[in-house]
Formats: sequence, structure tokens, C-alpha cells
Amino acid sequence: MSTDTTDPLAVAEAMMKERRDTVKSLAKLGEEKTALQAKIADVEKHEGDAYELALASGWSQSELKKMGFTRKSGPRKSKRTTDSSASVTPINGQEVSA
Repeated sequence: MSTDTTDPLAVAEAMMKERRDTVKSLAKLGEEKTALQAKIADVEKHEGDAYELALASGWSQSELKKMGFTRKSGPRKSKRTTDSSASVTPINGQEVSA
């Protein structure tokens, strides 16, 4: 560091520049990490869709597992589109959920 040591402000600014540069590296790496995490999430979504398509085309989970493919944890696509809850109204007029 070649600064005039008689000027405390110049010394402080030089020290702050070094510190600021290290934070710039952290910020850049943080941005790269965030971008990669978003890319991974996108690939995992497509992977899940492809897994579901493989199941729909006739492959079984055990066959896919033998090939090294496993279903990732998370919400599964439901094949049911109907509401499974039903309510019955008895003769006495009180509604009961089934």
C-alpha cells in the first residue's frame, strides 16, 4: 500500500478500498449462486415433468429406479380432478361431512 501515511483520510480510504473489493467478490459470487439456484430449480421442475411423463407412458417406478431415476420429493401431480369430500344432509336437517 503506497499511500501518504501522514494523511489519515488517505490511509482510511485505502483500507476501505481493500475491504470494499472483498465485498464486491462476495456480492458477485452471491449473484452467481442465486442464478445457478434458479437454474437448478428450473431443471428440477423439468426433470419432475419428465419423470411423470415416463410414468404416464408406461414405465413403473421400480423400473425407473433400476435405471437410476427417482421421484424427487415435493408435491406430486394429482391424477384426481374430482372433489373427494362430500356432504350428506340427513332427514333431520343437520349437515354431516362424509
